[in-house]
Amino acid sequence: MNTQRRNALKVLSGLCGAAALPRFALAKSGSYPSGPVTVVVPYGAGGSTDVIARLLVNDVSERLGGDFITENKPGAAGNIGTRLVAISPADGKTLLYSTATPFCINPYVYRTLPFDPDHDFAAVSRTAKLPLVLVANAGLGIKTAPEFIEYLRKHQKDCSFSSYGVGTSSHIAGAIFTKKIGAPGVLHVPYKDMTAMSDLAAGRNTFHIDAWSVVGPLVKAGKLVALAVSSSEPLPWAPQLPTIASVVKSDYEVVTWHAVFAPRKTPGDIITLLNREFQKTLDKPAVQKTYAEQGFLTYPPATPEEIDAFVKQDKLRWKGYVEAAGIKPS
Repeated sequence: MNTQRRNALKVLSGLCGAAALPRFALAKSGSYPSGPVTVVVPYGAGGSTDVIARLLVNDVSERLGGDFITENKPGAAGNIGTRLVAISPADGKTLLYSTATPFCINPYVYRTLPFDPDHDFAAVSRTAKLPLVLVANAGLGIKTAPEFIEYLRKHQKDCSFSSYGVGTSSHIAGAIFTKKIGAPGVLHVPYKDMTAMSDLAAGRNTFHIDAWSVVGPLVKAGKLVALAVSSSEPLPWAPQLPTIASVVKSDYEVVTWHAVFAPRKTPGDIITLLNREFQKTLDKPAVQKTYAEQGFLTYPPATPEEIDAFVKQDKLRWKGYVEAAGIKPS
């Protein structure tokens, strides 16, 4: 069992106490859910999206007395799983737990998409704000971000950074970083799954920029070294890490998010119920503690309409990132 999978199981065990009451005792009145609810995660098992999705979905499921099942449907930078939800019946029985990628990045990376991110979905809940962490292979013996930047500049033709595919947040973060520091010769190596982490730990690549929930265990194990964060301000759980912006002395902020969506014509009462229930879960001290440990931040509560407007506005920010990373639509 790989490190990320073990980490995911450990996170989920933290809320087992919430399941102590019989499920029927926790059931809410009303007809929803009247059967199984599938929550699609359009990425592989063990990644940061999968970890938090299962944490939140399991808690909501217990409280509603339903049978919410989280399923991983990875592929094409989230497009495969996202399309599956887009074409599903709008009855609340199929939901999407996703990052910004299919909604705000993929429209500028792919010439055509198998779904319409602006019209095929209804926003349900904005669940997490996700700063990223720049990590390097510990075998380099480098301890600070300035030292690492100098190393990349001198050895860029021998260095590489990994991502989860062209146009993903890890790719964009890495591509902008190498351009900002004047090391465009660093090779980008895209992966389809979490083997990016094992290859980095083995020294096959030089660096990666990803969520703390993914890289943290390998940092603690001494396989990787954390050097800086992608947010515009230092993070409360890692105040010792500088921001990439402060090190490169230029604007730099690549922060993504998680949210829950449903097919567009899902009844409003179901959307409202789910929005309220996910917020109850987010307000739990146990969940907030896990967020802090895993490197996630929360947003203020928001209505589905406010979240929908936020996603549409955020597309403009990511459009600029995609252009800055030099990614051309394909």
